[in-house]
Amino acid sequence: MKVTCYLRCVVVALLLGPGAARAQFRVVGYVPSWRGEVRPDQLRQLTHVNYAFVQPTPTGGLEPVRNPQKLQSLVSTAHANGVKVLISVGGWHDGDHSAFDAIGSSAAYTEALADNLVRLAADYQLDGVDMDWEHPDAKSAAGYARLMQQLAALLHPQGKLLTAAVAGGTWAGPGIQPSVFEAVDFLNIMAYDDPAPAHATYAAAEQTLAYWQNLGLPASKAVLGLPFYGQPGGVAYSVLLGQGASPKADLHHGVGYNGRATIERKVALAADQASGVMIWELTQDATGSNSLLKAISQVRAKRSRPPAAPR
Repeated sequence: MKVTCYLRCVVVALLLGPGAARAQFRVVGYVPSWRGEVRPDQLRQLTHVNYAFVQPTPTGGLEPVRNPQKLQSLVSTAHANGVKVLISVGGWHDGDHSAFDAIGSSAAYTEALADNLVRLAADYQLDGVDMDWEHPDAKSAAGYARLMQQLAALLHPQGKLLTAAVAGGTWAGPGIQPSVFEAVDFLNIMAYDDPAPAHATYAAAEQTLAYWQNLGLPASKAVLGLPFYGQPGGVAYSVLLGQGASPKADLHHGVGYNGRATIERKVALAADQASGVMIWELTQDATGSNSLLKAISQVRAKRSRPPAAPR
């Protein structure tokens, strides 16, 4: 009987193909419009890549896409590797979310932004939209929810994705109404940027996932954010290694970061309690054996292997 069950698992895996395991665990990577490139070998380790950022205007328009040729090239290469590409809207933007606040307060501006984003997705052959309003609060929560509902109503019938980046920690819930959980395909939870140098600990990742799931976010829609940089200073992981930091540690001369062991533990946590991991951001990774993306892929591979045949 055990052998029969094992053979069934193998047959199902073969029928579903090599993308089956990938579909079960999301690996979402952000790439900035203003620096760096994503290599094809990196893309092959992702399920989704988010191009950051396009900025909204206060009346629901969009500023021009930065480096449009870079986005076009990314879409072509990603699609050739079976990876979905989303446009990410907003970002930290020096803490200025006044354009989003204005949009959320007006039904006409909300409709305009949703229409413009859907048009942008079509123009660039994108697979969806990632909303990165940092951050709605209790006052703007209703406007944020309306925007997300409108986007979902336009994108989902076209087979396109709607995702969002939300804050980690235990403070952002009042800005995200339960209807948002229904509207999105998944949420990228930014479980980093706590007070430095302990800005992204394993314990904080556990706490963050528990917080969002206690608010009602299903594990199937929770994606745990991982930093490829250290704080204070936002120093890229690759730069830290060049300064003498160890890939096995999480602290170098007062700068806290996530080394390979911590990343591996977090990926295992996400495999147990969420639906994937998100990376800010891909161009900050090291190459070769010290790569954090490689560490993610290795844990994924272990988790997706079929069970060993009983002897």
